[in-house]
Amino acid sequence: MTGNLDPYNRLNAADFALPLVGSLGLESGVNYLTGPGINNWDLSLQKEFSIKERVHFQLRCDAFNVWNHTQFGGINASLTASTLTSAYSNIAENPDGSINNKNGFGSVSGARDPRILMTMIKIRF
Repeated sequence: MTGNLDPYNRLNAADFALPLVGSLGLESGVNYLTGPGINNWDLSLQKEFSIKERVHFQLRCDAFNVWNHTQFGGINASLTASTLTSAYSNIAENPDGSINNKNGFGSVSGARDPRILMTMIKIRF
């Protein structure tokens, strides 16, 4: 990870070496790339009122991802390289920072759900 918040440059292609000729791609360890963490807080508030002895009124509100943190997922980790030119062909950004390929290596292709609110009224008798 680059530590960069730019959604088109989450992985640095310079950190990866071109494969050797005849390589099967088994040089990398298992799970050497980890995705961005999840910062998700859920909150639930409820209040129950008694209207009569046997009738109860309940008001409830649930919030999922209550702080509305953006949580990226689905980072493109496929790096295409040419051994003839010793260059990568699917980089998301050019060296000057301009966008080369929006769906290229290191770009974010999805995000988790934003804040979701749910309210409920329940009457028990």
